Amino acid sequence: MVRITCYDGVGCIGGNKVLLEDGASKLFFDFGKNFGEEGRFYEEFLQPKPCTGLFERMQLGLLPPFRDLYRPDLVSALCDPWTGIECEHLGDVGGVLVSHAHVDHIGSIHELRGDIPVFCSPMTAAISRALQDTGSSPSATEYCYYVCRAEKEGGELCTPHHKTNPFAGRKYHLTETDLSDEFARLWHSAPGSRALEAVPYELAASCAGLPVRGFAVDHSVYGARAWAVETSAGWVVYSGDLRLHGGYGDLTRRFAEEAAKLNPIAMLIEGTRIDKDKSFTEADVRQSCLAAVKGCEGLVVADFGPRNVERLLSFIEVAKQVGRELAILPKDAYLLEAMRAAGGEQSVPDLRSAGVRIYWEYQTSDGAWRKQVREQYPDLGVTPDVVRGNQDKFICCLSFWDINELAYLQPAPRSLYVFSSCEAFNEEMSITAERLDNWLTRFGMRREGRLTAREQESDPFHVSGHASGPDLMEIVRTIRPKTLIPIHTTNPGVYIEQVGDICEVRLPERGVGIEC
Repeated sequence: MVRITCYDGVGCIGGNKVLLEDGASKLFFDFGKNFGEEGRFYEEFLQPKPCTGLFERMQLGLLPPFRDLYRPDLVSALCDPWTGIECEHLGDVGGVLVSHAHVDHIGSIHELRGDIPVFCSPMTAAISRALQDTGSSPSATEYCYYVCRAEKEGGELCTPHHKTNPFAGRKYHLTETDLSDEFARLWHSAPGSRALEAVPYELAASCAGLPVRGFAVDHSVYGARAWAVETSAGWVVYSGDLRLHGGYGDLTRRFAEEAAKLNPIAMLIEGTRIDKDKSFTEADVRQSCLAAVKGCEGLVVADFGPRNVERLLSFIEVAKQVGRELAILPKDAYLLEAMRAAGGEQSVPDLRSAGVRIYWEYQTSDGAWRKQVREQYPDLGVTPDVVRGNQDKFICCLSFWDINELAYLQPAPRSLYVFSSCEAFNEEMSITAERLDNWLTRFGMRREGRLTAREQESDPFHVSGHASGPDLMEIVRTIRPKTLIPIHTTNPGVYIEQVGDICEVRLPERGVGIEC
């Protein structure tokens, strides 16, 4: 009997945690962080106490209630996470098939047992690794390696000394294993003084004894994969996040064509923008940004995530056309080098040949990974005072979390802030959006690009990473699964209206199994 149970990602955007069971074989599709659900309980300065491990998240229902799924070193004698919770033992889990490196799809992996393998593309592994290496809160991003916690006398969890406790590497199974020497060096060492007991990566051929196939698809981050698993009842397909209107939309079309040949018994599909029928392209964004920057005489700040390499390439082109240089943060340079090491069907620019500079913000000291970037690119660095004195020569790539750099850059009159991030502000972040505009007002900067997801649908400074409604229906009609299970959407019923004639659409309930 094949059963699919959605433990998250139901009736909301993100947080996917989907369990597939076929007899004794068990695996998960993604194991992400649900920002909306966590935002009901936490905010920036109200976070779970690290010294109690899993306790708070289990008590709040933010994780599936399985005793044997999580790292035992995150269970504290001080606070039993299972108190008052109906929980059970899941048994052996063959792995987690990860679609891509966005936190709403990988953000809870750090809590899983270390012997549960992660299946993904080399690009997703490289991005996950760079995010962990450069993260300001490493314990919350232990995607690729982790430190086993120790207990103090009172039962509180703590991180033991680096000389006696090395990092433990996680098991990764990659869709390709013929990788560069640079990737191997990245994977088998860790920045800093703590040693790494690395685990060699393997080929993603089977999981929990079931054959698996990863298909490259287009999304707003490189390395995205859809997955197919061959069960005793037939193939089960998981779309992850995808789109047709991006620069690599042909990858998604090829996936749909190949998945159709499998005659899947079931498909889990996203529906983030199922009620939208229009999508801007990267060419639209590039033209809009160029027009805005051409008229600017002062500093230009571009707010986008360098994980979105297509956007990075657009701004590199804009910078060249207006005679400026694009300056990125050191953590972004580290990320891009990790992505280049992964290779693959989506190209990542070389910083030197692309004319990119590295903006070294003021800091008390450099961590190990920052020292690596300095040593690798001693000639590319620029400091705040250099940019401040030559504002018409640069486009600075910063985000809201770097907005205090404006105080050091002192933008000249008629400076410009281009908000072109795929991660829009939601309604719960209205105070954050207000803070951003307060900074811009204080320093006299004009903003182009709308902040909220609703506004961005009609804003040519943004390209969504998610397919429109018509494109989603095209994908479903191409694959024609027997059963369709909509997730990662607030409007799953649209699938019943649009494709209920060609497949059985079953709306999932959180924690309730669907038998196929």
